[in-house]
Amino acid sequence: MPSTTAMNDDICGVWKLKAYSRRFLDTGEVLSNMLPHAYILYTPGGFMMSVTVEENRQPPAGAVLTDAERLRLFNSIVSAYAGTYAIAGNVVTHAVELSWNEAWTGTRQERFFSVQGDRLTLETTPRTSGRDSREFINTLTWERVEALPAMPVMAKP
Repeated sequence: MPSTTAMNDDICGVWKLKAYSRRFLDTGEVLSNMLPHAYILYTPGGFMMSVTVEENRQPPAGAVLTDAERLRLFNSIVSAYAGTYAIAGNVVTHAVELSWNEAWTGTRQERFFSVQGDRLTLETTPRTSGRDSREFINTLTWERVEALPAMPVMAKP
């Protein structure tokens, strides 16, 4: 179980992605014409989970997927991972325990964050997409869809 000493009750909850932009570091170009479907969850006990898929995913034609359908659906996963989190100042660090991208498993993913009411903004550290070597920073704006109560403090016997 992760330490809860640095947890911020404001971040706890279920959040749905409402805005997404990508700023390329080499040119300053900003893309904001994509809005993947995504949820992120932060529990009061220090666990987190995030699933992000491309918008407009097409379902398979039938119950048994073809190789082409499996490949298309896999390639439309933007990210999916889970683990624990810790907060220090305005940085939330995700300690990834499992991931769709095995290169992320066992890593620590830092995000700058701010919470204003029911709006959470996360900004990634510089990264690449795996499709080319251009570095970028993603800014994600989330809306809280469910608050999770803070964990009660247990009295020591």
